[in-house]
Amino acid sequence: MKILDLSEKEKEVAILIAQGMKDIDIAQKLYISRRRVGEIIFRIKEKWGILSRVEIGILAYHFGWIIPPESAIEAEIRMLKRDLTHA
Repeated sequence: MKILDLSEKEKEVAILIAQGMKDIDIAQKLYISRRRVGEIIFRIKEKWGILSRVEIGILAYHFGWIIPPESAIEAEIRMLKRDLTHA
């Protein structure tokens, strides 16, 4: 899988999916039809060999295209601190 396989529009949709947006919201934000969003999502899944939107979000995060919400970062820090005190 190559991250460069995605067009700019596909990457943009992947990022919005990773941010939790629904197809209709993505369509409105990008000024495209809901059907077009579905087609783009299908192409992303096909190119990456994956089956779900969740996987798109995970990979977008893995590639560094999105930053986790602050609450997720704080939860991770708490977990690491707990692990260190129990080590």
